[in-house]
Amino acid sequence: VRSLWGRAMVVNTSFKSDVEVDASGQIKKYAGNDTECALLFVSDKMLKDEGGYRGVRAKHPMDDPKRSTISFSSDRKRMSTCVGAEGGGYVLYCKGASEVVLGLCSRIVRADGTEEGITNEDREGIEREIGNFADEGLRTLTIAYRKLDEVPEDKDSWEQGLTLIGLVGLEDPVRAEVPDAIKTCKGAGIVVRMVTGDNPRTAAAIARKCGILTPELEAASDLCIMTGIDFRERVVKDDETIDQAEFDKIWPHLRVLARSSPLDKLTLVTGIQQSRIGVPQTVAVTGDGTNDAPALKRADVGFAMGQTGTQVAQNAADIIVMDDNFASIVQAVKWGRCVYDNICKFLQFQLTVNLTACAIAVVGASILTESPLNVIQLLWVNMIMDSFASVALATEDPRPDLLERSPYPRDQPLLSNRMIRQLVGHSGWQLVILFLMIFALGDVCPPDPANHDLCEAYGKLYHDAVGTMRSGRPESYDSQYFTYEDTCIPPFSEDDPRSFVLNEETEEMTPARPEAYCVTEHGGHTPPSRHFTILFTVFVLMQLFNQINSRKLHGESNVFVGILDNRFFVLIMAMEFLMQLVMVEFPWVNLAMGCKGLSMNDWILCIMIGATELPVNIAISYLPLEWFKPRSSIKGFKKGDDQDKAEKDDVPMLSR
Repeated sequence: VRSLWGRAMVVNTSFKSDVEVDASGQIKKYAGNDTECALLFVSDKMLKDEGGYRGVRAKHPMDDPKRSTISFSSDRKRMSTCVGAEGGGYVLYCKGASEVVLGLCSRIVRADGTEEGITNEDREGIEREIGNFADEGLRTLTIAYRKLDEVPEDKDSWEQGLTLIGLVGLEDPVRAEVPDAIKTCKGAGIVVRMVTGDNPRTAAAIARKCGILTPELEAASDLCIMTGIDFRERVVKDDETIDQAEFDKIWPHLRVLARSSPLDKLTLVTGIQQSRIGVPQTVAVTGDGTNDAPALKRADVGFAMGQTGTQVAQNAADIIVMDDNFASIVQAVKWGRCVYDNICKFLQFQLTVNLTACAIAVVGASILTESPLNVIQLLWVNMIMDSFASVALATEDPRPDLLERSPYPRDQPLLSNRMIRQLVGHSGWQLVILFLMIFALGDVCPPDPANHDLCEAYGKLYHDAVGTMRSGRPESYDSQYFTYEDTCIPPFSEDDPRSFVLNEETEEMTPARPEAYCVTEHGGHTPPSRHFTILFTVFVLMQLFNQINSRKLHGESNVFVGILDNRFFVLIMAMEFLMQLVMVEFPWVNLAMGCKGLSMNDWILCIMIGATELPVNIAISYLPLEWFKPRSSIKGFKKGDDQDKAEKDDVPMLSR
């Protein structure tokens, strides 16, 4: 009987499957189908007297004219090979799904090698053993054979009247990391479904080990486990279309689809995508066989196995999992969410800079006749906004909490209400500060009339106090607009008595400002001023501090969490600040940038104003999100729930 077992398993396997055993009798390496390799390993021990499985293969080579094979298919769920027998005639070996092959058997081989007709009691006992194997998570195969005098021309008649040799239980052990990966998926709002050709009891046992099936799910619905036949009868109409209403009653509860075909897998994927229960679903599918290609191509994301997957499956997939590990798919989900979030972070930062810079340039130029930020300064801002910020924010690595929230709905607008709140809040705060600096600072504060010391009133204050610094605004603006409101000392003019003051000590009229104060360069452009240099520096520093705020998208109060984990971010922030320092303080460089060197007090003031972005960010987080709900969608997206709803809903998104 052992020899018959061994020959049946060896002959009826593909020559692509091969096993190499070491001196200790353990598998050293193998190639081909896992199931067939396991059968070859067992049969090699059974056939030691016949030279192992290779000795049997040598007797029935692949090019043997008497050798014929009916390949395995998901519909037939069995494989048969017919070869020439030693004493003449032919012998057919068959292996396949236990209940399928058992139904084709009319005889049985007893332990002593005798053959008898199979009885109902035999069938019941075998079915109990199949169930016991399945409950232990073992995939069962029934091995049978048939002696033939001649090979029938009709292959459909080959597998009739088979003689049962026995059952084989195969364990496909669950990888240690898979249960944790399934648990992580649940925390991420992803529902994992098993679609398999295994026996329902085997599939259910494996699903329980993985964590796909839980007692709560099984108690809540009897639709957790279905066979492919039952599934098709309920959801596929006579015209081969999906009964969506019936399908929507099943799929939210379904976790295991056993004894299924590739068409069942495709039907499941298509039905979930077309479902209108809750938010639109995003479906990912894994597969390794050629027949999985339609489902892989139909899915939103197709994962093909890199080691065991066929070339057809890999060509149809979007992503190839090189280690055939489910945990790697979870990593792919985490990285996908990370990339999406990094894009949103950069977009949130860039739009804030754009809105602020455009408003300053347009309003400033309209009122002052020239922009407070010159062209070169705007180019530097653009470099911060596009090049440096994209590297700093796009290189954030995935964080564990990315898999602690549900996915965004597929119709989610790219700009969420949180992002709009950040955009409006920060750009509004920046514009208030910058417009105050443009129009309310720089020679707009008259000297203290109680102070009769001209040097104190117009000299020291002019050099040291922000409120009496020289304005960067055009001369015409200060002399016309602010003189009218009597809030600015007019430029020096011998014809304007207001530009002189009485020195009570000498009783002489003294110019209120030095004549050189309003001297402009050739061409009429205002020369670099401390006023507009401070404005430019404050603007840049506010962007740098807001760059830190932009690292967070979901209203986190502590924006510094994990900042040191991204070395690129810290390095780029330091580089941007140092480059700003060089542009303002280094001779010739500041001249090219249109800047004037600042004092230490000025720098401290600029940093303090820029740092207000941090507490303002906390204050903005208290603004009601309802005020900032998106009113329209970007092309390719529909109006839908915002990201915050997605974070609360348990949205099933991933199907296997």
